[in-house]
Amino acid sequence: MNNLMDTYITFTKKKIKKYIKTLLVKEYDEELVDEYLKTYINARYYNIQNTDTPARAFYLRILEELEYKEDILMKKCEEEAETLDEKRNNLNKIHNLKELFSYILFFDNVRNVENFKTIDNIKEIIAKMVETAKKLFKIDISQSVEKKLYEDIKHDMLEKEIFLDKFDTDEFVLEFENSKNNDEIYFATLKQKVKMPMQYSQTAIEKVYHEGIIAEDKLKVEYILLSLVVISDIINGNFVDTYIAEFASTLLKKKQKLDSILSILANQALQDKINLNILYSDYIHNQKIVLEYIKKGYNFTITLDNMVKSIEDVEKLKMFKIVIVPQKLALCREIKTHKEMFNNVLFI
Repeated sequence: MNNLMDTYITFTKKKIKKYIKTLLVKEYDEELVDEYLKTYINARYYNIQNTDTPARAFYLRILEELEYKEDILMKKCEEEAETLDEKRNNLNKIHNLKELFSYILFFDNVRNVENFKTIDNIKEIIAKMVETAKKLFKIDISQSVEKKLYEDIKHDMLEKEIFLDKFDTDEFVLEFENSKNNDEIYFATLKQKVKMPMQYSQTAIEKVYHEGIIAEDKLKVEYILLSLVVISDIINGNFVDTYIAEFASTLLKKKQKLDSILSILANQALQDKINLNILYSDYIHNQKIVLEYIKKGYNFTITLDNMVKSIEDVEKLKMFKIVIVPQKLALCREIKTHKEMFNNVLFI
């Protein structure tokens, strides 16, 4: 299935291009728009930064990236332009389009306007965007075009909200437990809220829920709901919080089903924030396939069990961002005495 992050970003890219094309019409430059759009998406949804000291404010970091792309495009233009007029025209176009792109932040939930309380105030931003386009590109833009742009943007912003809301469910809920040793790491657990007949004990329900086919299939729901949490984080500029999700080791013997389930997370932005938790023993028995999926971009967290026998075994796990060490682990005390050797160990 298509993952939600890709769907959300594809929708966003399509609409941004539509807004700019509506404004510029004959002045619209597909190639140049694509250049800026790629930079915008990378900065806005993947937090990709090319400056040594990026700004603290999220919207400023995005603007810095657009300026970085402007510099690159201008240098390229300087090198490739064959005439002075061509160079002057192209340099102006590069700068002007970057200025226009700065308004997109208001329509993509990056910037809020002071004292703007309702979506109707988007009209003011669109009016400023239209005036900027008129001034920089020396074009006429009618009131009917401005009205259409407003209606399109208002509709698209609402559609994005509805898209995210439609995946809410009354049958399942994600619960989060913050790691005591790292405020930016959360353990995610899917809880079912379906009412079962009285003859089934809670213990029996939990056993079925966490074993076999049910344990595998419930991951589809968990990963969809967790994707929504990550998208919400990213919309709000939160690229720091990391989630440790449940995983069924039995899937490691079912490649087709595993591929189907993991396709829900087949996006770098999701993979950067979601870690799939497996036991050390499951990793050792399935090392080749786990490393195969790591190469594809998926992150795994290793929870040590008593199959780990030495500090040297733990050292071999340095490629993992997080290695969980339960307090009850036989090797826990020794790991603590050597914890300066590791920067990926999390004690629970």
